[in-house]
Amino acid sequence: MDTESEVQAAPTTTIQNKVLLVSYDKQTTLAKKLAQSADEVGELVLEEAPEDRIFNFTSLKPAIDQAKEQGYNIIVAVEPEDNKVSLVVKKGGVAGAFMVLNVHQVAAVLLQDWIKSEKYAGMQLLKSILMSDLLDVVARKGNVQTIDQVVPLGGLEPMFKETNAKFADAPVAGFNIDQQVMHSDLSFEDMVEQLVILEGVQRLKDLTIYDALLEVYYYNGFFKEKAVAIDLSLDIHRKQLNKFMSEVRKSPKFLEEIFSVSAVTDFNKGVKKNILTDKVYQYPISGTNILKIETVEGVSISLVPSEDKLTYYISVRESVNTPERFEMANKALDQEIFKLVQYFNKKI
Repeated sequence: MDTESEVQAAPTTTIQNKVLLVSYDKQTTLAKKLAQSADEVGELVLEEAPEDRIFNFTSLKPAIDQAKEQGYNIIVAVEPEDNKVSLVVKKGGVAGAFMVLNVHQVAAVLLQDWIKSEKYAGMQLLKSILMSDLLDVVARKGNVQTIDQVVPLGGLEPMFKETNAKFADAPVAGFNIDQQVMHSDLSFEDMVEQLVILEGVQRLKDLTIYDALLEVYYYNGFFKEKAVAIDLSLDIHRKQLNKFMSEVRKSPKFLEEIFSVSAVTDFNKGVKKNILTDKVYQYPISGTNILKIETVEGVSISLVPSEDKLTYYISVRESVNTPERFEMANKALDQEIFKLVQYFNKKI
């Protein structure tokens, strides 16, 4: 019997990492760099840029359509001049639907990957006070020191340089709420390549970066964030907001009709009050009209007024340990956020 002729080779499946690089301007140099770490790199220059030049589902819709049509598994959106990066990844395995990761999720994935690499001992993390509390949890478990700051939109770089000079002997990383990311030991191109490499490693396990994000949630808790803006163009609305913030500063317990307040941080006076113990602590940030309310249930709301609008950043938290539990918690937290939005819209 001719054994060799009867035994057929098992079919092999090649798992490819096909990256669609998206930007508002052509990125030839970065595309060439990524081609060294991916099986295929396509490029798409977006025709229209939003005023804030922040990537979101609307601006990335043409890229998502192209990725579906041409078989790309990850979309990496960049604006190197401002150190901005955003990701669109497959949810639910390599055959799943595309999902735009928010700034908090991209930051969590990067921070966890830096910690796991064990290359950046003694790292200092500069971050906007509006970034997710998840980063504090990940940093604490990874022995990373956090430095919270009020970082204006587009203003990470000067603050990062100042922090980097202060901690000249240690690695420094930075995140801002507008998708800016920096690292003292990595160029912007290096960080983008790191994400592409991570996606390739995940795909070898029939997973994606989305699964790496779930792993972060499993170990640190699932934090869900939402930013809501309210128009303050009318004088009556500004007066109502001032009254509300004044009441929160004086007697935050009136909020307990909806949740149990544990702490209030007044970034204008530079103080944090523990409502449970009535102790007041000095906070290193002052002179900024921002209030952060924290609850026993793990909810935090940051009120950030400007001349013509109020933006409040809501973060809610739940424990998850399986994809099924995550989906259940995701829906439940959506409802919790909706109730909080309704409450604040009535009060403000």
